[in-house]
Amino acid sequence: MTSAQKDPKTHNDSEACLHFESGMVSVFAELADLFGNPRSHGQIYGLLFSSPKPLTMEDIARRTGISMGSVSVGLRALENFGAITRDNSERFAHYSARLELKTLIDGFIHNRLVPKLEKSNTTLKDLAGLLDTMTPENAQQAAFRLQRVTQWHTRASQFLPLAEKILLSASKILSKPGGR
Repeated sequence: MTSAQKDPKTHNDSEACLHFESGMVSVFAELADLFGNPRSHGQIYGLLFSSPKPLTMEDIARRTGISMGSVSVGLRALENFGAITRDNSERFAHYSARLELKTLIDGFIHNRLVPKLEKSNTTLKDLAGLLDTMTPENAQQAAFRLQRVTQWHTRASQFLPLAEKILLSASKILSKPGGR
């Protein structure tokens, strides 16, 4: 076989690998968007997840079409989230996806949900301070609504540890051979 001729299996394998990579990038972009993260972060994670080898920032930018600046921001966010690892042993850092669902769940809960609940708790306390500055009629309506949303917030805060345990248990089951 000459170099001009291509082995059909190799050609089909290359196409299948590119299609697989593109599909993973798309899936994780959608998931990132669903959970309120930038799509580019999902694209970066999807590429790293689908890659059997660690990639450099330049590789990621070239293969996703995302600017180097956005790739840098995305890698930093994913690293802070615990979703990827960085290897600095070579001239250029190489990045790999962490493949454990537990890591992603833990990162999402502790780096995304908990800070948002804490911030909204502060906002609710600030809103309660406004009640004294309102007319009695407006204060009564606002207090009713504030009480309702504060109850929802309290329940969400109480439910979070239980949800974390359930999700982490599910991730253990799903990561076992024969799991889904």
